[in-house]
Amino acid sequence: MSLGVFFVWGCGGSDAKYSKCLEDGDCTIRINVKLFSGDIPVSPDSKFWNSPQGPAKTSVDLGPQLITNPQWPNPSIKKVLISVARTEIQIAVRLEWQDDSVDRGIDQSRLYTDQAAIMFPLNSNQEVPPITMGGENSPVNIWQWKAGRQVAADAAEQGSATPLSPVEDLNAEGFSTLTHQDAQNVSGKGMRSGNGWQVVFKRNLTNPDEHDIQFVGSTPMAVALWNGGNRETNGQKGLAGWILLDFGDGTD
Repeated sequence: MSLGVFFVWGCGGSDAKYSKCLEDGDCTIRINVKLFSGDIPVSPDSKFWNSPQGPAKTSVDLGPQLITNPQWPNPSIKKVLISVARTEIQIAVRLEWQDDSVDRGIDQSRLYTDQAAIMFPLNSNQEVPPITMGGENSPVNIWQWKAGRQVAADAAEQGSATPLSPVEDLNAEGFSTLTHQDAQNVSGKGMRSGNGWQVVFKRNLTNPDEHDIQFVGSTPMAVALWNGGNRETNGQKGLAGWILLDFGDGTD
């Protein structure tokens, strides 16, 4: 990870033109983002996420990463269930996937840990960025959860006034430019469930941070998953291309 890259961007927001990403072929699927009231639970096993009245679960196929070397033609995770909810203040994304092994990067190389990431465009005045973690002058905002960070977060949770988040708030302008933000505005939690993982990412819809996406309407989102037990790391991952998160804001 490169931590020395500094980007100067305008505040990133979602835009009406993103609704055309489906007809343009840049987005592969639409997820309707239902509006709820109250505080969205960050715990992935909350009844909120699993009740018939909660957000719907959409099954999305994951494909190989064949764009950059080393390519990864056969990722072990093939599908992910995605749920998205919002209030007038917050947005949360829940991912659920099957992974028989538990790889937290503790007893083996820390490179190989189970991970999940979601990615959003930063500049609403541009076309949808390349799926390759954005590109030059096409920055993206990435929220990344790691099983190893979840262990540390769980250990620090009790009695901590400033709990550690298992989710990192990141930026990129293409492969090998991943940059940790000074301000970490995303919360989250991951849990084992049966033979798999459930992870929730959560943030306010808008904030003053110019390095963060501002959710002011429908926006694309991409998803990546890593199975540490399959020695997956960096570009070796399962990937779902751009998905339109439809806020039902009259932009379609």
